[in-house]
Amino acid sequence: MAAMKKKFFTATGIVLIVILLALWAHGRVRAANEFSDIQNSPYQASIRYLVQKGIVQGYADGTFRPHQPINRAETLKLLFESNLIPQDLEPVNDCFKDVGGEWFSYYVCAAKQKGIIKGYPDGFFRPGQTVNKVEALKMSIEAFGGQLNAPKEQGEWYQPYIDFSHDYNLFSRYSFLPNSATTRGEMSFLVHQFLLEKSGEKKLTKGHSNLSAGCGMPAPGKTPTQSVVNGVNRDYITVIPKGYSPTKPVKLIFAFHGRTNSNAMVQGYYGIDKASQNEAIIVYPAGLPTGQSSRGWSDPGDPANDLRDYALFDQLLAEFSNNYCVDLDEVYVVAHSLGAWFANSLACFRGNVIRGVGTLGGGTSVGECTGPVAAMIWHNPKDRLVPFSQGETARNQYLRQNQCSSQSTPVEPQSGNCVEYQGCYQEAPVVWCPHNVDTDNRGTYYPHTWPKFTGSEIWKFFKSL
Repeated sequence: MAAMKKKFFTATGIVLIVILLALWAHGRVRAANEFSDIQNSPYQASIRYLVQKGIVQGYADGTFRPHQPINRAETLKLLFESNLIPQDLEPVNDCFKDVGGEWFSYYVCAAKQKGIIKGYPDGFFRPGQTVNKVEALKMSIEAFGGQLNAPKEQGEWYQPYIDFSHDYNLFSRYSFLPNSATTRGEMSFLVHQFLLEKSGEKKLTKGHSNLSAGCGMPAPGKTPTQSVVNGVNRDYITVIPKGYSPTKPVKLIFAFHGRTNSNAMVQGYYGIDKASQNEAIIVYPAGLPTGQSSRGWSDPGDPANDLRDYALFDQLLAEFSNNYCVDLDEVYVVAHSLGAWFANSLACFRGNVIRGVGTLGGGTSVGECTGPVAAMIWHNPKDRLVPFSQGETARNQYLRQNQCSSQSTPVEPQSGNCVEYQGCYQEAPVVWCPHNVDTDNRGTYYPHTWPKFTGSEIWKFFKSL
């Protein structure tokens, strides 16, 4: 690691050549402030930096598409042309069975000569294949001069790269799955950080930080209850823990209501306020009206990866992180019914920032998830408002998302018939609770109910992570 740090901290000239990440030779260059889709991206500063340096550009329609995956060839071109185009390598262009004279050939073959890539055992490189997180980390770290120690005999080959990313505050180990796709925004962030290091503008400092920008800052004089999201006023209830200190990071919990129960109503029965014992900021957003007595979290026709109120979550997360001292490794979601459907969907498409969820009686919108999320899912097999099969669909999403096996073992609470699945990514357990509480607190038969102990059990689950 000492040799690596020496290389990182040695200033070298930066060769910057304009490249295209998606439209390599088409469309006009757009200034970063023209992009219509990066305002809520956590990587907007990195995107703006690379655009200003002439390293990347967006699409002709005015978008950058920060959530779009980047492929292996594009990644190498970005890495080499932003910083390390080798001048002393033989210009080979047929180093793999599927690499021979294409626009990316020089970059791929140069990377092979530099030992940054090896390709697959069958002799192919697969340039058009999406680059996964650990591949992106390995390519980036080694392209910028780093060589990491081999993992322990029992560890995975990629563990040192995950550890480096976590320790040097690139990506938290809680934010991604090794085999998940790397996005254009994430790759922009990686390159940005290494360019700052090379230019001396910023030093990569070892020591993981989970502190939000609001840590050390005075808390707002008035507890926030409203924000404007995409031009619409959005209301929410905020619970700030007693004795809150801007020097001590706290958990941040978002609690979403169902179709007909308001945010005030679910605050009353979720039980999270009491269970959290002043260890969390809790935000209860209000959905937008969808009918005479119902509210929702999406518009008709919204794609699964872009439900309307993902933007609400993104903005509230940013605002509370900037105004309060939040532990960014401990962002959680709790929800019931339609809110659970939204929360389960959100946990897939914002898996890179959500640490864990506790949901009851909800389905999900299945898609390509962005990171691991610890999950406790409750559902009564007798539920008819949200069929049990939808709960199973949500459970199965988490099993795929967290790379779990189909084997499970009983765990507490026994009152929920809970089981924990085996083989999950170590930071993201999945607990499934097909409970049999059939009546509400008035004794009325209602298997879609939220059992009174659910909130405290979800809080215990969050605390165990």
